[in-house]
Amino acid sequence: MHEIPRRGLIKGVAVALIVGTLCPGGVAAPRSASAEGESPLQVTALDPGSALLQWSAVPGVARIEIRRDGRLLDDVATSGGSTLSYTDHLLWQSTTYAYDVIAINPDGEVVSNQTASITTPAQTGAFPTLYDPASFWNQSIPPDAAIDSESAAMVSASLATYAGGANFATSNQWGKPLAYANALSTTYPVGCISYDCGTSVSFAIPRYAAPATGSDHHLVVLDPATNNELDMWLASYNADADSWSAGSRYVTASNGWGAQCSLGQHCLGPVAAGFAAFGGIVRPEEIAQGHIDHALFFASPYTRAGDIACPATHTDGRASDPAAIPEGARIQLDPSFDVDGQAWPTWEKIIAHALQTYGAYLGDSGGSVAFSAEPNLDRGYDAWSLAGVPGPDPSLANLPWSSFRVLQLQLC
Repeated sequence: MHEIPRRGLIKGVAVALIVGTLCPGGVAAPRSASAEGESPLQVTALDPGSALLQWSAVPGVARIEIRRDGRLLDDVATSGGSTLSYTDHLLWQSTTYAYDVIAINPDGEVVSNQTASITTPAQTGAFPTLYDPASFWNQSIPPDAAIDSESAAMVSASLATYAGGANFATSNQWGKPLAYANALSTTYPVGCISYDCGTSVSFAIPRYAAPATGSDHHLVVLDPATNNELDMWLASYNADADSWSAGSRYVTASNGWGAQCSLGQHCLGPVAAGFAAFGGIVRPEEIAQGHIDHALFFASPYTRAGDIACPATHTDGRASDPAAIPEGARIQLDPSFDVDGQAWPTWEKIIAHALQTYGAYLGDSGGSVAFSAEPNLDRGYDAWSLAGVPGPDPSLANLPWSSFRVLQLQLC
């Protein structure tokens, strides 16, 4: 925590914080000092993955730090004197979290530090998916789905050849991080340095948001209040200037189609195939619940140049070879393969079942065959360990790659 001078706390309150208890109904009791005229911090668990913080700041406050278990979530400007609320996402079920709301005056001095704790409920229903139920991401594969006539050649050239390095991309380097916007979060004009820079983009981005550490530097920010999704490639935050920029950045609907433009159209996007950046991304909660209810996103080193398969809108395909899989193609693990009979860990069986039911869309060229996941990076804790997945980037080399097939291609 920042070393900030502390004065002006309510008279007679001890420096030591007194740990509070959880109130009935999922609302946490305040357990710390607040300034006179400031209503106490209340925290309510909204669901297994989010909590609502509510408090009022006294006049004269310049900014507020919001922390969870000591980790900075956001640092927001405010003039105080009003009731404020902040929703914290990316929580884990049945877990206790401690929050600090620290009010700081224009001189950089702490005028109050309110704390409260909350315990999230257990997950009972299915973990929610993104995008419209009619989106291609959320459609299961029909039992009579046609297989492409060149499926065997494509599976051999683009999948089986690279089976030894196949992996589940959960790392901070190669996963796709996710953060959540709040009304209190600073709204940034997001600069652009490479593609589709003619459109201005502004979006609320919380302070904890951090892009992937690998070469693509992807970052996704969801705004639940508007159902907007900010997708950035080569995302970068300049702390000295307090500014964001990206190689390309797009705003799409998190309850929409799941690609940057409509079926059959061609356009750029935050990933090579033009998909929404979080399309097909596996989340730790989905492994924990025992099922993934959408298609997956994957990359391959051997992608076809020139051809685009719907629903993709673009390609960075590399190989002038009809045996290379074009971006946008959908693969499926043979549904007759006995997944449950394999001596695999539970997490791998869950992925395999999803590949039988929903399949996966080729969305990018990469250094290995990899199915993309949300990393721990913006959560502040090891969610994959809680879900029972070793990491980072555990191997999928033992999947039966010769039992995959490419569904009938529709070139766009």
